[in-house]
Formats: sequence, C-alpha cells, structure tokens
Amino acid sequence: MHKYWGFGLHIISGMEFPELLPFEFKHADVSITLGEVPDINVDIAFDIGHISYQLNDHELVFSVQDVASYYVADGNRIIVHPHPANTEERAVRLFVLGAAIAGILQQRRQVPLHTSAVVVNDRLTLIAGQSGAGKSTTLAGLKQRQYRIFSDDITVLKELPDDDRISGVASYPMIKLWEHSLQTLQLNDRSFPVMPGFEKYGFFFHGAFDTRQYPIERIILLETGETDTIRHKQLRGSVAFAGVVQHVYKASFFRQPAMRALCFDVISKMVKCAEVYQVTRPAQCAPDSLLDVVTSIF
Repeated sequence: MHKYWGFGLHIISGMEFPELLPFEFKHADVSITLGEVPDINVDIAFDIGHISYQLNDHELVFSVQDVASYYVADGNRIIVHPHPANTEERAVRLFVLGAAIAGILQQRRQVPLHTSAVVVNDRLTLIAGQSGAGKSTTLAGLKQRQYRIFSDDITVLKELPDDDRISGVASYPMIKLWEHSLQTLQLNDRSFPVMPGFEKYGFFFHGAFDTRQYPIERIILLETGETDTIRHKQLRGSVAFAGVVQHVYKASFFRQPAMRALCFDVISKMVKCAEVYQVTRPAQCAPDSLLDVVTSIF
C-alpha cells in the first residue's frame, strides 16, 4: 500500500499516485482501493456531461463514461472500479483527485474552493477564475517571479478554534497548464499529460510543497470582460460573498440544506476577515501586464 498526504488528509492507497506527496503516518484518514461499486440509497441524482452522480448524506457514487465508477463513503473510503476497456490509469486517478476527494471533503464537512493559492508573508492569497480567465497562467507566472506556490486548482478551507479567520490547506504538488499557457510562458516540458486527449500538462513541485495551513488574507477573482485595460476593484459584503461562493468546488455536492448552510457560514466568515478583489481583463492581454496588476494587490 502507498501512503500519501493530500488535501490535508493522510491517504493510504492500493493505487499509485505520482501526483500526491509520499508521506509517513500511523493512522490513515482515507483509504483508496480497487473493487466493486455497491448500490446506494439515492437522495439526489443528476448528470453533468458524461458523468452521472448519485448521493445521500454519507455516500456518493459516480460513473465516468469509458473511464471508471467510484464509491465514496463516510468521509474515509474510496472504491474505484475501472472500466474494463480503459487502460489509462492517469484518467482514473484524475477523477479520484477531483470528484472523489470532493465527496470525501463534503462528507467530512469541509469546503473545497476551486482556487490556486500563493503564500505571501505567511498568509494566503487565493486566485480564482472561470475557465479561460487566466488562473493557471497567472499562477505559473507567479512561480517564474519566485513567489511561493501553495496550491493549484483546489484549496481546502479550515476553521480553527478561537480564530476568526479561515485558513487554507493545499491539495497536491502539481500545477496543470493548457497548451496555450505553455506557449505564452515559453515552457517546453510536456512530459506529463494530465489526461489523454487533452492538451493539458502537469508540472510537479514535490520538493517545495507545503503541508501547513495558513490564514487566508485575500481572494482575487479573475474574469474577462468588455474592457480595453486591466481593471481591479475591491468587493465587500454580500457582493464579495457572491463572488467567492460561486467557486466552491463541485458545488452540486453541497445542495442539501446542511451543506448549503456550511458553505454560507464558512465563506461568510472568510470574506469578513479577508480582502476580496475582482480583476477584469480584456480577452487578449499580455500575461506580464496581468501579473503586474495581480502582484500590485499583494
């Protein structure tokens, strides 16, 4: 069995995950095994694209067409059943590190945000944005400028006793970049395709990966818009909350009233203590210009 750290959890797995950080521990939080996926009592069922989901208050089953089926239960176990015709383990792993772990976190009453993060003065700056907004390109550019990369894609929110602030925990030590981002940043390494058929590539930073949690100081929301220049403004109150809550990772898992209340409480607490900025850029802009605006907010 392989032992890893990821998403703030001690993970023991029968599958090898080069994306995760090898880690020694005595007691596992989560186990990942290969096996048959059981039937469950379904409270909510829905399809998104080629993925079908079923869930109740402590179980999640989802099936990815031609890839695998997954069973997630009690916040502590994942069973994976690869599709018989699928030979791409990388694709199977991708959905473990995505929807399956999101299910684990939801069952453990933890909120994952779809954000990158950097460490600035022992505080976190989160960077969010819809697809195409420039989140991953910005993170890679910050790395080139020697900023401390904390997490790509997912940051897990943590409430600490006797602390008004919300802290963040990293996901795993890999940055994922699309082909156009590689070309923009003049990067040549394409040795680790994230998933077959997609021009998206992984870049590891195991040696610099930080498993500690840090208080969140600010959140930057990237977007494209009808503008000739890059603009930014600070958001406050309900506007800040509305801007951040749309970046809950796998928000469809948080539809039940108790989960909606959890998201409301955690994100309200976070935006009360952290600054929230909206950065709007034109569809075409120089990455360095965007980086200059982003770093001016730090």
